Amino acid sequence: MNGVSKMKRTALVLLVIVGLLLLQFVYQAARGVFAFDYTVAWDAVLVANYAIGILIALGILVIALCLLFSVRKAETPFSQKNIKLLKAIAVLLIAYEPISIIMQMIVARFHPIVLPDGSSIVVRSSLGGIVAATGLAVYCISLVFQYGISLQEQVDETL
Repeated sequence: MNGVSKMKRTALVLLVIVGLLLLQFVYQAARGVFAFDYTVAWDAVLVANYAIGILIALGILVIALCLLFSVRKAETPFSQKNIKLLKAIAVLLIAYEPISIIMQMIVARFHPIVLPDGSSIVVRSSLGGIVAATGLAVYCISLVFQYGISLQEQVDETL
């Protein structure tokens, strides 16, 4: 079996996996919205915080799905379209952590957690930069793909 058919089979398997993850993600997000306790007033800050995280994750999954479709259809994965898709995933991953921290600060400002003694606490969660580091790794992979395009052009010129 040659390398192109192996690549296409791998892309098909990954396509199915990412598609299933996308369906599961959409299902969980919809379930979370409908299971929300409506005794608590929906505030624009809380909705925006929830929506931004979902939109970033959903955007990453949709772009990954498009990337896998592109690899599945193409003769080679080294194309400008794939590089642009990889860079878009990298930007979303890198932007996730700071956006999450900013949104947590806004939510803490408008919805502080007040303890029974009257003092308030601030709860923040972070993934410790692992998402941003993953984004940088994906960006580096896009640069490798870009170098692959230049190597492919050099080989095509010599033939």
